[in-house]
Amino acid sequence: MIDNLWAGWRMDFLQKVDEPDHLRSPSRCILCDLGKGAGEGFNRDNYVIHRGRTCYMVLNVFPYAAGHLMIVPYVHEGDFVNLDNEVLIESLDLARAAITVLKNIYNPEGFNFGANLGRAGGAAFGEHAHFHVVPRWLGDTNFMTTLAHSRVIPEALSQTYDRITQQLKVL
Repeated sequence: MIDNLWAGWRMDFLQKVDEPDHLRSPSRCILCDLGKGAGEGFNRDNYVIHRGRTCYMVLNVFPYAAGHLMIVPYVHEGDFVNLDNEVLIESLDLARAAITVLKNIYNPEGFNFGANLGRAGGAAFGEHAHFHVVPRWLGDTNFMTTLAHSRVIPEALSQTYDRITQQLKVL
């Protein structure tokens, strides 16, 4: 007998992947919406982990691995070269904090850190530059990813949120 693994939450993303960014959000950009939101309840409901002066940290709701998060400038700018130094410095500071926390929680064997710039570069939100931090393990591209083009994430986003926010308090 073959078991099925259902990931119905992915369909919303897959159906909208070719839509222009502005169709995904009332304010024209979901990353701007997350940046403008406020309050403990809003942050938890939307997985916003930390808010800095120029950037915020948020869990990726379509993760490649447990702990996959994004560092997002508040400024709506799609071109990396137009981000000012203050934003870039805080982005790197937050990336360092994220990597430190993710090492403590998940003990990964490596990380992917970077940005997909522009839609042709793989960015789902090409009009708003942001950075990804993805914990990696040897052999984490398993048969599910290779054959079924699916990923098995072993932890609920709410659990990931709780673990990361608790560790950030320690830094």
